[in-house]
Amino acid sequence: MSDKDTHLSGFTRDEQATLAGMVDGIIPGGAAWAPGTCGMPAEALGALAVGVDKFLQKLIDDCYEEAVQVNVKKQLRALDEAAKPAYGQSFAAGTLEQRQAILRQWAALGDKDQKDFLTLMKSETIRGFNTSQEVMQDYLHYQVAPGHYYGCIDIKA
Repeated sequence: MSDKDTHLSGFTRDEQATLAGMVDGIIPGGAAWAPGTCGMPAEALGALAVGVDKFLQKLIDDCYEEAVQVNVKKQLRALDEAAKPAYGQSFAAGTLEQRQAILRQWAALGDKDQKDFLTLMKSETIRGFNTSQEVMQDYLHYQVAPGHYYGCIDIKA
């Protein structure tokens, strides 16, 4: 069991669901990928499938100041509230297209707090996705220590 599965989050269940919907809206998985986009196959995993939502919860809980944490939670609630009149359901329950439409609308019309929130979430979602084990190993073929390391060997001088 990894740390991403056991982290006790400071986010409520609704905030977690909204965050997960947002992460999926930023980097969707599966058929939402255009084949060949960024070298990723069409069946590529999305940010949600590699646990970016859990990564963001831990990151925000442990690494950001209280003011940022408060703004993130406030904006997650506002995002959820924006979806209800527009689509008759919560943000997390909306379709991918609905969630992306709300995110685009917020990016275009949002106030400073909303724009700061979206900028933070987009950049951290991308970072979390690009540095996930699945992406690093399966798609980027990253090796922690390429080649073999030969420790103590005799050198003829």
